[in-house]
Amino acid sequence: MTKVFRQLCLFGFAVATPLAGQKQDTGQSLITIKEIDAKLEKLSSGYETVEGPLYDGKGHLLFTDIPNQRIWRLNLKTLGTTLFRDKTGGANGLAFDLRGRLLMCKQREKSLARLEEDGTETVLLKPTRMGKNKKVYPVGVNDVVVDRKGRIYVTVPGAGSIYLLDSDGGNPRPVISDLKGPNGLMLSPCETTLYVSEYKEQKLHAFDVDPKTGKPSKQRLFSQVEQPSDYGCDGMTVDHLGNLYCAGPYAVRIWSPQGKLLETIAVPESPTNCAFAGPGSNVLYITGRKNVFRIRLRTMGVR
Repeated sequence: MTKVFRQLCLFGFAVATPLAGQKQDTGQSLITIKEIDAKLEKLSSGYETVEGPLYDGKGHLLFTDIPNQRIWRLNLKTLGTTLFRDKTGGANGLAFDLRGRLLMCKQREKSLARLEEDGTETVLLKPTRMGKNKKVYPVGVNDVVVDRKGRIYVTVPGAGSIYLLDSDGGNPRPVISDLKGPNGLMLSPCETTLYVSEYKEQKLHAFDVDPKTGKPSKQRLFSQVEQPSDYGCDGMTVDHLGNLYCAGPYAVRIWSPQGKLLETIAVPESPTNCAFAGPGSNVLYITGRKNVFRIRLRTMGVR
């Protein structure tokens, strides 16, 4: 399960390979992120907008094709793809809850839904915002992450907010507001920090997390992508040392827990998201606009 906590304790060294227009730290690296001679591989193509990479713990990577309203399943051994679910309501970000049920951020249907064991769906959240005319408008959800207590965090870009739900999917409430288009989100390995990306602003924010309530507080700017682009900061994942991987303009950028840029993995199309998957959890799978990629790393993923 890529978005449910898995504890790993390994060590290594790091290298740096900056992209143009991006300042990169060469003295704070803790691991060798890339394998020697590691190359980005294209695994699957022919999609319109790919998102939501999620490892199922059984040798498969789930991912979404948002406009075509499908969830696909990639066999990590054979690299064959099969249709997992159709008519998804524009499913975007995915995660598993503590019972292994699939959570889906449905852009078109503007809801967070849970796929039950019998194949039915339960709507957990349908957020709204108040317009200037005091009219209430439905707004979509984008990404989701689950902590090891089962609490569910969801980004709601149109309302500029982050919602928190209990482990049973109940009691949805906004816990962060006044962001500009929050998109991806991710928890640190110890779950004391919540990271949130602002897409168009190309900013990454960090929040302290109360371990008892799960409520985020003490917002601070973690980092910012300096490369001008029509694309922005999107989905994220973390490794066992707490390094943050963020899909963004033509690369996955990797930051240390202190906000130092360690490395960039160039991608031929601006990626939307990334996740570790497979035995050993040392392969990073990247969803581009129309393709799925992977690269072997010298680190271990946590989510």
